[in-house]
Amino acid sequence: MAVPEMSDRYTQHVKPRRLSAQDWAQGAVQLWRGLFFGVTDIVEDVHSSVLRTIGRVNPIDRQLVDRTQRVYRGVREIGDASFIVADQAVGLAGALVPVRRGLDLGRSRLAVISALNGVLGDRMAAEGNPLAIRMGLHQADGTEVEIDRDGLRRALGKPRKRLVVLVHGLGMNDQQWQRPGGPDLGARLVEEHGYSALYLRYNSGCHISENGRELAALLERLVERYPAKLQRLVIIGHSMGGLVARSATHYGREAGCRWPSELTELVCLGSPHLGAPLERLGSAFTHALTWTRFTAPFARIGNVRSAGVKDLRYGFLVDEDWRGRDPDHPEKITPRKLRPLEGTRNYLVAASLGRRHGDFADRWLGDLLVPIRSATGASRKPSRRLHFNDADGRIFFGMNHFEIMNHPQVYTALSEWLHGKSRGRLRQRVKQAMGS
Repeated sequence: MAVPEMSDRYTQHVKPRRLSAQDWAQGAVQLWRGLFFGVTDIVEDVHSSVLRTIGRVNPIDRQLVDRTQRVYRGVREIGDASFIVADQAVGLAGALVPVRRGLDLGRSRLAVISALNGVLGDRMAAEGNPLAIRMGLHQADGTEVEIDRDGLRRALGKPRKRLVVLVHGLGMNDQQWQRPGGPDLGARLVEEHGYSALYLRYNSGCHISENGRELAALLERLVERYPAKLQRLVIIGHSMGGLVARSATHYGREAGCRWPSELTELVCLGSPHLGAPLERLGSAFTHALTWTRFTAPFARIGNVRSAGVKDLRYGFLVDEDWRGRDPDHPEKITPRKLRPLEGTRNYLVAASLGRRHGDFADRWLGDLLVPIRSATGASRKPSRRLHFNDADGRIFFGMNHFEIMNHPQVYTALSEWLHGKSRGRLRQRVKQAMGS
C-alpha cells in the first residue's frame, strides 16, 4: 500500500482533465509574461554592465543611471499591467462564452506542448499553467484512461493478464511511440503476444525523482484496480523514461507498494544511466558565460533549462541527488546508487549511428544524445557502474536515439526477451562491442 503523501497526490485527479480554449489562452499569457520579464531582465543587466564599465573610465552622471533604472522599472510596470489586463480579458471571455472542453490537441499541438514542458515544465507546474502536463495513462489513440475498474475496461476492452506500460522521454509524449507506416511496440505486443498496453504521459520538465514518485503512486493504483489477475507487468522506458521508471521502482519499494513485486521486466531504451554528455556540455558552456560581466546576463537563458533536463547531467534519480544543491554549479556529483528489484529482469538497449564500434560516426555522434557506455551503465568506475540482476540487453549500430523507440530490430529483441531467451550477457556484449 502506497504511503498517503504518494497516493493522495494522484487520487486528487482520478478523472482525465481536458483543455478548453480558455486554458490555452491563459497558458499562453503566462508563458509570454515569463518571456517578457526574462528578456527585460537580461537587457537591463547588459545595459547596466556597459554603464558600470564606462563609468570606470569616464564617470557617468548619476542622473543618467537613475533615469535608466526608472525606464526599466516603467517597462516592467507597463508589461505587468498589460498581462493583468490580458489575463482578466481571458477570464471574462471564459465567463461570457460557453466553455467547450476536450478540444482535440492533434499530434502537432501535443508535440509543441510536450516540448515546452520539457524545457519549462517545472516552472509551468509551479505557476499553475494550464498547459503544464499532468501525469496520466493513455490509450494508443491518446485518450486518457480513468484508473478504476470501469475505466480500464472501457479503455482496454478485455484487460489481459499481461500488461505493458510505455514511458516516453524528455520533451516527448505518448503519441511519439507510433512508427510511421506501422504499429508501435505496444500495439505489436498487444497483437502478437497477448498484452494490454497503456502509455504514460507526464511533465518531463519536473525532477526525475518527482515524476518517479508520482509514477510509483499511479502504478500502485493501477495494479490495485486492474480488472484481471496480472501474471506479467512490463515497463518500457525510452531515454528519460527509463530513468523515471527506475526512480519509480525505488520509491515504490520504499513505500511498501505492491506493484514492484509484480514487475517482471524493465526495459530501458537509450536511457542515460550515467548521465548525458550534451547536458554536461550545456551546463559548462552556460557557466562559462558567467566569467565576464557582459556575458553573465546571458547565462540566465541557459539556466532556464528545466529541472528534468538538469537531472540528466549525471542521471539523478532520487531527491537526495539534487536537493540542497545549486543546479547550475558545474561540480561533479555521483548520484546515489539504487538497489535493483529482486525478481525483475532488466534489459538495457543502446544505439549508435556508427556501423561498428570505433568508426567515425560511433566516436563522434553516438546515437546523437546518449553514448553506449551511459545507456548500458558500463562505467569504468566501479562506483558508477550499474549492477542489475539478470541484466541483458543489446547494442544496435546504424540506429539513432529516436529510432530505438519503434525499430523492428528492437521489437525482435524485445520479443525474444519476453519469451525467456535472456542469457544475462550484457556485460560481455558491451566489452565485445567496445573492445574493453
